[in-house]
Amino acid sequence: MSRKTLYERLGGYVLCLGVLLAFSSGWALADDEQVWAALKEGGKVILLRHAQVVIGEGIGRLAPGNCAKEVNLTSHGVEQAKRLGEAFRAHGIAVGEVFSSPYCRCMDTGKLAFGRATAVEYLKPPGAVSESQAAANNERVLQEILSQRGPSNLVMITHDLNIANIVLEPGGIGMGEFFVLQPNGADFTVIGRIQLYAQ
Repeated sequence: MSRKTLYERLGGYVLCLGVLLAFSSGWALADDEQVWAALKEGGKVILLRHAQVVIGEGIGRLAPGNCAKEVNLTSHGVEQAKRLGEAFRAHGIAVGEVFSSPYCRCMDTGKLAFGRATAVEYLKPPGAVSESQAAANNERVLQEILSQRGPSNLVMITHDLNIANIVLEPGGIGMGEFFVLQPNGADFTVIGRIQLYAQ
């Protein structure tokens, strides 16, 4: 299903034209400290790609839940996830629900960074499900983003294509990188993105 068709189906959940134009014109996002300040306000959604793994053939097609047969975090990825959690705590960021793709690399990122992660099927990578299911999953993610309320921030840990499909970012998303979104009723604003590296 094309992106145009998908967004037409979303009706009231369609992204605002301003967001689309901003990304297509190379809109400059907020710097890191502005992003952290926005997160401290609460009510944001964090779209986080899992921490570092070694990419291999078929990485997205294995059945999740059996870590021994999956692609797992490298030692660098483990440190990257821990540093991510430390950064959130150092900035005093309130984290509410932590939803994750059921793949171990995503679940482990959540547990190492935030101490918890709840597996949800709709955060699976598009290549692991049918085209129609991938479209339905993308709609569900948009609905979760737009329904975010309250003083804490919602974390969604997933894969690069899932995030790219939401924020319309053609340049790729790094492992351990996250986007911060502000829901605005029937659409959302991308506040910025942060990439943390293990030292």
